[in-house]
Amino acid sequence: MAIVKNLAFISSDRLKKLPALNGFEYNSSSFTPFPLDVIHYLLPLKLKFLKESYAVIDNGRIYGLITLEADECNRKKLKISQLFLEENSIEYGELLINYVVNKFLAKGAESFYVVVDEIDERMLKLFCDVCKFRNVAEEYLFKLKKSDFLYDKETTFEFIRFSKNSESSKILNLYNGLINSHQLPSFEANEKHFKNNIFVGIKNKVSFRYVLECNKSKKIFGYFVISTKNNKDFILEAALAPSYEVYFADILKFAKSEISKRNTGWVLHLKIKSCFINYNALLEVIKNYDFKCTKKSKILVKDLFKAVKADNPIYDKRIIFNDITPAY
Repeated sequence: MAIVKNLAFISSDRLKKLPALNGFEYNSSSFTPFPLDVIHYLLPLKLKFLKESYAVIDNGRIYGLITLEADECNRKKLKISQLFLEENSIEYGELLINYVVNKFLAKGAESFYVVVDEIDERMLKLFCDVCKFRNVAEEYLFKLKKSDFLYDKETTFEFIRFSKNSESSKILNLYNGLINSHQLPSFEANEKHFKNNIFVGIKNKVSFRYVLECNKSKKIFGYFVISTKNNKDFILEAALAPSYEVYFADILKFAKSEISKRNTGWVLHLKIKSCFINYNALLEVIKNYDFKCTKKSKILVKDLFKAVKADNPIYDKRIIFNDITPAY
């Protein structure tokens, strides 16, 4: 009989002997070390701050691994960041996914999401057809190298500055206002998303947040964040008000300038999500510079019981509820 166990209670020696799992390569740094893993497992959902992994075992053999991460700004929203399965093991994948969904639902989770490469038909079938996740948006990924993007080093960016925690409410209104209404329940942000986290050292991730502001009116018309875990690979995500999409090129120039000050051999990964009303305009800016899309993925979501804010007319004052698969 197959069972699911947290990796905190599985010997690392067993994980090192798993070459059969599709795409899996054991790396101790990818998992929480002992005894922190046990302590983290016992924490309530609102206090979890690290990845948490589970394995499915049948007759003493591991057939799959799954890893979840809680959103730093919304602990009730979890991302499935990794899923490794043996070939032809859809039933074990279904068991793993339903197990963690039901387990964290009991702890207070409301939403689960995963980003799957659109060419990975196996995973798409598992999440959409078998586990009933919904496809809510697409994510485009571009890979930019230092040599790919030329600009005048004398260029000034007076309209770009670091964001302030005190203006998170203004940035929030801009950001949420750019999301398509039917996709807002899945992508709606809160003020915590736009505030600097003083405890960045624990997760070894550094983020730099910026706004684009009109010098005369002081109106904020854009926001972007650059993050990195290794000071070599950087991720950039941006949101610009309609008719200001042309400034996307300036954001890229600014990012190249700033990142080059930290590392000369960097790679910039640019993400664009289709949940924004003007994402096509941003894609056009990218195409004008002949950057190639290296990956297109589906953002899949499983929303559970979620109360809707009564004062938000976008939701039409209803309660959104999607049934879930019964627990094992």
